[in-house]
Amino acid sequence: MRLINTYVTQNFFKTFVIVLLVISTLAWLTQIIDDLALILDRDRSIYDFFGLTILLYPYIVSIMAPSSILIASIIVIDRMTRDSEMVILNASGISLMQKILPFVSASIFITVLIYILSLHVSPLAMKDFREKINEIKSDIISSSFKKNEFSSPDSDYTVYVSDISDNNEFRGIIIKDMKSNDLIITYTAKNARIIDVDDQIILEMENGKIYSENLNLSDKETSTIIFEEYTVNLSNIFRSADGSYFKASDKSLGELLDVGKILTAEDRARSVEFMNEAHIRISNPLYAIAFLFISLFFLQKDLNFRNIKSSDIILVATCSFCVKLSGLVLSNKIMDYELYFLHYVVPTAVIGIYVMFIIISHYRETKYKNAALQ
Repeated sequence: MRLINTYVTQNFFKTFVIVLLVISTLAWLTQIIDDLALILDRDRSIYDFFGLTILLYPYIVSIMAPSSILIASIIVIDRMTRDSEMVILNASGISLMQKILPFVSASIFITVLIYILSLHVSPLAMKDFREKINEIKSDIISSSFKKNEFSSPDSDYTVYVSDISDNNEFRGIIIKDMKSNDLIITYTAKNARIIDVDDQIILEMENGKIYSENLNLSDKETSTIIFEEYTVNLSNIFRSADGSYFKASDKSLGELLDVGKILTAEDRARSVEFMNEAHIRISNPLYAIAFLFISLFFLQKDLNFRNIKSSDIILVATCSFCVKLSGLVLSNKIMDYELYFLHYVVPTAVIGIYVMFIIISHYRETKYKNAALQ
């Protein structure tokens, strides 16, 4: 029996890895298209591009793994029935629980790997990806500032720089901020430089003035503030330029759950989004086992035959889709009412129902065998 379990487990795991690599690579290719122009426009090589975007792969793998288990289970069961391996197992008198045990043990092992990937590897890779993207962001903003020219990196901003040093420090900078309909703000500074602070692109200015002109007043009154040091957040300029900025999925689980240590006002406003992402990350691997149980539930009657019916495969796919869709619908309610426990309702319900089904089936099977022996 141990040899049979090892054989089935190895087949299932190998098939899972192949399926996972195929669909994850396809998903990865669709994700990196948006970053292609951004990176290549900065005179980076194609090797730099792939070296950067490969950091997205662990996150994509953790998302695609549950669906890969579903597909792999269908492929393995179909292959075993077509090769009459299931017929041989049935003839040997093994129980339903013994048939599904290799699939369950393999899926539990895979789920543990998904948790490691999702909670540890993926956040580190995404953090590295975010830091490198921020370097490119800084380069883009810096390159948009032209010496002795008025430039507009964004429709709401106009920038003038008298001189730019070799290390991208600006001298004699003027920034006109027109994003408000009621107020025009003009910043002037002798020196300035762009820095990266907590995922934000910051322009740090020294020895300057801030002129504020209120357009609602008839005399357009202007106020002046003199400063030694002042910072302006340029992240919004970059976001409107290419729509790319850090997301909740880029943060580690600790950062998402530790809402009390959120420093920026924007992050505090997104605290519900962060908590929601944390619970998605914890609950998503449970769908791996849930999808496997759906597959085993609808295909187990085919384990006694020489092939799997197409209608059963369609039923498995439809049921799995509905289960995942139900989870997504509940996620929207969670965002509205902060009911984070709802993330776990759908996958745990599927797992619980199938476990009860197996217990009852095993009890009936044992009772039938005992009656036959008497």
